[in-house]
Amino acid sequence: MPTLDDARRLLEQHFGYPDFRPSQRDVVAAVLARQDVLAVLPTGAGKSACFQVPALALGGLTLVVSPLISLMTDQVAACLRRGIPAAALTSATSPAERRAIEAMIEEQSLRLLYVSPERLETLADRLRRRVTLLAVDEAHCISEWGPDFRPAFRQLGALRSALGRPPTVALTGSATPAVRSDIIAVLGLGTGRRLARVVASFDRPNLYFAAQRIAGERERMRCLLAALDASEPLAIVYTPTRSITEALTRALRFAGFDTVPYHAGLEQSFRKQALERFTGSRLHVVVATCAFGMGIDAPNVRLVVHWQMPPTLEAYYQEAGRAGRDGNDARCVLLYREGDAELLRRELETTFPPARLIERLWRDEAALAAAPAGLRATAQRLRKELAGTGAAGWAAVAQRRKAAEARIESVERYATTSGCRRAVMLGYFGEQGPKRCGACDRCA
Repeated sequence: MPTLDDARRLLEQHFGYPDFRPSQRDVVAAVLARQDVLAVLPTGAGKSACFQVPALALGGLTLVVSPLISLMTDQVAACLRRGIPAAALTSATSPAERRAIEAMIEEQSLRLLYVSPERLETLADRLRRRVTLLAVDEAHCISEWGPDFRPAFRQLGALRSALGRPPTVALTGSATPAVRSDIIAVLGLGTGRRLARVVASFDRPNLYFAAQRIAGERERMRCLLAALDASEPLAIVYTPTRSITEALTRALRFAGFDTVPYHAGLEQSFRKQALERFTGSRLHVVVATCAFGMGIDAPNVRLVVHWQMPPTLEAYYQEAGRAGRDGNDARCVLLYREGDAELLRRELETTFPPARLIERLWRDEAALAAAPAGLRATAQRLRKELAGTGAAGWAAVAQRRKAAEARIESVERYATTSGCRRAVMLGYFGEQGPKRCGACDRCA
């Protein structure tokens, strides 16, 4: 069995670091001991090394379940630069590339294979007993995306069983105690082997948190321009929709900022070029939806602004956490107006519409075909999910809506608190915060 010293040598050889950070060391030691691991490490803590280094030390195939193609692509490229044999199977993989990846699996020369949970559904039987380690990256998606967006995340426990129940490490940068319990339950962590829990502090002392209430959209723009004028490059501005992303990019260019948009509707080549310019510090501002998030590795971001209130504190922490990954001071600013939270609540009507409306659409195919696309997709998803469940199924959906409403209330509480914002943030993730941090707009 490889030792922690073996892993350290591989870390230095491939990553250039002489030793692991304390939380990384705990995760790697548990993985090498063939334990199941739940690792909750803040943004910038180096989660990818916690499975990439063990993949080299253990040999065989490490299967990485990842939520986004862009995240897989970035991590595979980084692995190849470090001399780590890695590949991803996605919808963008050509037949020739697929055959080459399959040959590497057969030859046992591939160390890391990245797939989405949906792709794993088609691969699990073929890879049975061939996976040395299963890594679930951004594991909070099991709770946040699984029930109402990407149900394949909720099937990962069954897919793990189909693989032969390999040792599993689930990693996330933002999980409340309830979400951690859900991850453990869905994946079946600790069943048949020891479970190690590694939960690092969520506190990022170098980040200054502020929230500014605005009266209207003109004031929102003035506040954004003032924040950008006072900041060094690089900066990220998060927006809720593609249309706002495009419009705000045009406005910032007109104001003299070197700015690009980033959202899932843009061509892959454009997004790749934008990311390369951003990580190469050849931009001032990226205006982006949540598509610009997980796994973006730019250590010198000095400012992250949220144009509107995000739907969850988990999302806010993840996105704000793009700032200051080099350990130097950075600012995280949330702009909000009183109606932002109400807009988020109204959006729940599409994700969780009344049961009587959905049941009517089920009965009337013409009405279903004429329904808005979002409502139609919800009706079709719930028809599949709730088949044969009766009242119990609807009760579960109602409970999920209640949880979504509570998450919106948490963001609203963070934005409007008269106390320490850091304390509100840390308390949400189950960590005791200070009464006064000295590094938020309420305490400074």
